[in-house]
Amino acid sequence: MKKILILASTATLLFATSCKKNETVVTTDGNDTLSVVKTTETTTLANDEAKAKVDKAQADLDAAIKKGDKKAEAAARQALADANVAWEKTKTAVNNAAQDVKEGVDNTVDKAKVATENAKQDMKEAAKDTKESINKAADDTKETYNKTLENLKAK
Repeated sequence: MKKILILASTATLLFATSCKKNETVVTTDGNDTLSVVKTTETTTLANDEAKAKVDKAQADLDAAIKKGDKKAEAAARQALADANVAWEKTKTAVNNAAQDVKEGVDNTVDKAKVATENAKQDMKEAAKDTKESINKAADDTKETYNKTLENLKAK
């Protein structure tokens, strides 16, 4: 359970501090479970930075319109359009990264639950086998004890 919480915390931290696409891979080998977080870097601006660029481009456009400078206005309009496109791409990338992290965590939790259930079942079977072995050993000991008593009585 600690591994699940650590993995979920790590995935959340990675999402909160960067624009990265995270993919979680869980490998189960017998009773051992290994969780690995693969990280793929994306080349998007942070959402706040993209919004700041849009705001600055809008301010530059307003200033160019106010001055009446047609060349500066055209350049500012183009800069605003480019900033808006970059901002939309950033929002999409952030949303996709959030969804990828959520799916990765959900998949990891589901696989960990299955591994936990399998481990519980294995422990139950091992306990049952141990109990049967103990009972058989007790029966064998009792039988040997009884044979020894009979042998002693016969002498």
